[in-house]
Amino acid sequence: MKEQVKSLWKLCFPDDSDDFVALYFSSRYTDEINSAITENGRVVSALQRIPYPMRFNGAVIPVAYISGACTHPDFRSRGLMSRLLDEAHRKMYADGKYLSVLIPANEGLVSYYSKSGYEICFQQDEKLLTGMCKTVDNFKTELIFNELDLLKNECSEVCDFINRQLSTYHASILHPFQDMNIVLADLALSGGKVWYANDKNGNIRSVVLLIADEDRIVIKELLSVDNQSETAMLGFISRHYPGLKIVKPSPCGMVRVINAYGMLGLMSGRMAGRYVEIYGDSVIPENNGLYLISDGGVCRKISGNDISCDTERFRLHINNMPSWLFRDMEAHISLMLD
Repeated sequence: MKEQVKSLWKLCFPDDSDDFVALYFSSRYTDEINSAITENGRVVSALQRIPYPMRFNGAVIPVAYISGACTHPDFRSRGLMSRLLDEAHRKMYADGKYLSVLIPANEGLVSYYSKSGYEICFQQDEKLLTGMCKTVDNFKTELIFNELDLLKNECSEVCDFINRQLSTYHASILHPFQDMNIVLADLALSGGKVWYANDKNGNIRSVVLLIADEDRIVIKELLSVDNQSETAMLGFISRHYPGLKIVKPSPCGMVRVINAYGMLGLMSGRMAGRYVEIYGDSVIPENNGLYLISDGGVCRKISGNDISCDTERFRLHINNMPSWLFRDMEAHISLMLD
């Protein structure tokens, strides 16, 4: 299976380097997380369900990230990918995942994935940071800037810092140590760099992952303990790479609810004592039903006969559940490998 999926990947994503494909299929791909459709013994459509922990509303939940979704050109426009997504969502539910997350490769795919229950919850953006590179003050001059050697396996402190800072967001995909090693290996293949800043006590205050192009610096991630440390890091980058524009793109991320019961259970602080009716999920019908969100943080599924007919219910289609869950949240996604 693996070699067939790899061949399909190379056909569908010709811009990916051999080194990247080798990294992906040696460190990320497994048959267990692969979903595929075969015809006459040949893989014609495939995707991978990459497991990730995600910080959400103060808890860490299991999610799956859709990677490498592709269909052989000769078999497109037959509904295979839609069918494959349905099968993948069922598998995610069986595996105990709460959400499915993906980054659409282009704007046209946003409407396509919305038909499978996805909504945009991570907003696409590109910030120009060049103007933020101010002259450092006395505090900032105390920071010591170091480059992380990507060829050595000595990144545990930096990786721990990255995940601590990612955990400060209301909603954020986390990157455990093993995953960060893969992220850094991918960054090295792209000629990228990692810089980190220590204070006088040796504590990390800021970390940046970046790629230097001919006319600009593309920041893949920038995490700092405070605004002063971030400004100091940007000032350092500006001095180290003089004359280059500094930009930080943020990808468009979409979410599909896999386990409505589990997600509603995380909303007790905001919805305690209310009834919520979820409907419209033909792929995971277990999600459909009436729920009571209790003060104890437990979401209890009940039948319609358990409450009087005049009790107010909040009705929510499964396709609209992601934006409802992520409303008013600072959601963050970065460093995804695909």
